[in-house]
Parts: sequence; C-alpha cells; structure tokens
Amino acid sequence: MRRALLREQILVAAADLFRARGYRATTLDHLARRLGMSKATLYGHFHSKEDLLAAIFHRTMGLVEAGLDEIRASGAPPAEQLRRVIRHHVRTVVAEQSFLTVFFSEADNLPQRLARAIARRQARYDRVVRAIVRRGVRGGDLAPTEPRLLVLALLGMSNWVYRWYHADGAWDADAIAGAFIAIAERGYLATPRARRRDVLARLTGIEREVAALRVYLRQGGATSGSHARRGLRPPRTPPA
Repeated sequence: MRRALLREQILVAAADLFRARGYRATTLDHLARRLGMSKATLYGHFHSKEDLLAAIFHRTMGLVEAGLDEIRASGAPPAEQLRRVIRHHVRTVVAEQSFLTVFFSEADNLPQRLARAIARRQARYDRVVRAIVRRGVRGGDLAPTEPRLLVLALLGMSNWVYRWYHADGAWDADAIAGAFIAIAERGYLATPRARRRDVLARLTGIEREVAALRVYLRQGGATSGSHARRGLRPPRTPPA
C-alpha cells in the first residue's frame, strides 16, 4: 500500500514538472529535489524518465476509460450518456490538469511502440463513443448526424479545457460541462430571446413586402382610373 502511494506521489510530481518545464527540460534530479528523495529511491519505482512518461500516459487513458465503462454500464439513454461523457472529460481535465497537459503536449516524446499502443486505446475509446451516437440516431434520441464528426467536436471542446482552465477562474468543472452540453444540444443561438429576434426579423421582412405590394396595387389602380376618366381602356396584356 505504501509503495503504491509513493509511486502515485512520484507520478503526480513528475506530471507537474513536465507540465511546467517540459519533458525534455526536466531531469530526474529535478524530480528528486521536488520530492525530497534520492534518485536511488526514484529508480526503485521507475527505471528512467521514459518510464515515467509512459506511466503518465497509461494512467491518463485508464482514468478516461474507467469513466466511460461506468457510463456505458449505466443503461442510460444515448443522449444522457453523451452528457455524462462530456461531464466526465471536463471533470477529469480539471482534476488532473497536469496529466492531461502532458498527455496532449508530449506525445511526440513517446517511443514508437508506446505511441502505437496509446493510439490504439484512443481509437477504441472513440469507437465506443461513436457507437453511443449511432444508437441514439437509430432510436430517435439524437438528430441524424455524422457520428465521427460529433464525437470529434464533443471530445475536442472537452479536452481542450486543459489549455485554458484556471483553478481560480470564474468557472468550475460542472459549470463548464453544463455550458458545453447546452451549446451542443441547443446551439449558441437557440434561446427564447434569439428565437423572438428571429421571428421579429421575419415579420419585419413580411411587412416590408406587404407595404411594397400595397404601393404597387395603388399605383396600378390609379393608372386604370386615369384611363377610365379619359374614356380609354387600360392597355390589354398581350397574349402569352
């Protein structure tokens, strides 16, 4: 138990340093000083800096995969599952911002074998979320859409939170997730006020057309009356 806790402590410190300094600029000496332990103790848990990076990537994938498994097992309708996916991603990014920052910014430093393994896990994850979308479309729970594009949009905006989130900012994880869900489901113009503006704009356009038609009809009536007073017939419309 103590060994597992110490390993987690090392990983958290490594993720914080990699995020702050960059993977290449961080050394095991930096990490040992941060933790107040010897490099020999570090080597007892991780054989190299590359091992640390690999563990960070595996831990990050494990977090998002575990959450998705729970969402699928819930039996909730597809639309609700997608809401939970968004909340899960935003909450994970906020709670584990250093890990997600390293995950998205240091992938080029992974050895090829590990990079391929992580890519396969990401692909499987995306396929699971796309399957939720397809079930929702088939069952009428979701509007017809291209599953891959929708998943890219939902996960993209949720994951990108790692770039701009600040713990002392105006929004917590649930506020951000709620806003994302509202945008995804109703659109950024789909508010009562926006709908009223749209209806009023359409009515204004119709009123202009009616006013123009009245002017046209009055002008036509005046022309016909002028011809009648002079005892002339209005010109006949030529045959088609």
